[in-house]
Amino acid sequence: MTTGTGPGPGQWRVDFDAEVVFSNGGSLRTEGFRLDIPGHDIGDADLGELLVRHLGLLMVGSTTITRKKLIQEPHKGSRNTAPGAGGRRAADLTGPVTRVDWPAEPPVGAAGPDLADLVDLPVALVRLLGAATPVADRLALAPFDLTGHAVVVHTGREDGPYVTEEAAVLLADRGAALVATDSRRRTGLVADALAKSGLPAVTGLVGLDALPATGARLHVVPFPSPDGVRARVYGVVG
Repeated sequence: MTTGTGPGPGQWRVDFDAEVVFSNGGSLRTEGFRLDIPGHDIGDADLGELLVRHLGLLMVGSTTITRKKLIQEPHKGSRNTAPGAGGRRAADLTGPVTRVDWPAEPPVGAAGPDLADLVDLPVALVRLLGAATPVADRLALAPFDLTGHAVVVHTGREDGPYVTEEAAVLLADRGAALVATDSRRRTGLVADALAKSGLPAVTGLVGLDALPATGARLHVVPFPSPDGVRARVYGVVG
């Protein structure tokens, strides 16, 4: 049975319980599983297919949905969920305190941050809205392709850390281009870890709800100001 609020603008997800039976024996059960859906409702058969595609399951004989609830909230990035239709558009993510920081000493062989390294970057969007501790650790980053990406951590809060120190090391090891967040925190152990790893950090973003779970690109244009290096930041979709 489907319960939840009525149709409305914005993005929708579904919270559900399901059983997957495999044609070669065995089964898989989920409780409280959540997936992005392309519209504001979804039938049981389509939801079962979406679950199979999302998990990449093979040799599935049948799926049974035993409970589902529609939730209106931003997409988190479920795999193989078709994005909504729409043309190319830009979202201004610049807030009153948006800044960009990078290591004082660039990595060996690098001359320092270059504008070409900060624009037209594919986005890996890590949404942590509603999490008890909205900080991206290694497990939170595990599903994403990080190489050459702007890793955007959407915490839903203005203060507090947004990645762990271990995650900062992982981002560098896997070749992330930069880290960006709506948190305004620019100092502390995490900032030190990012600087040590050679990663630019963009803080104080706003309007991250406007970014889709997949397919966005980030443009960061820094400019000097009396209180540090500020930045104009745009997310481009489509």
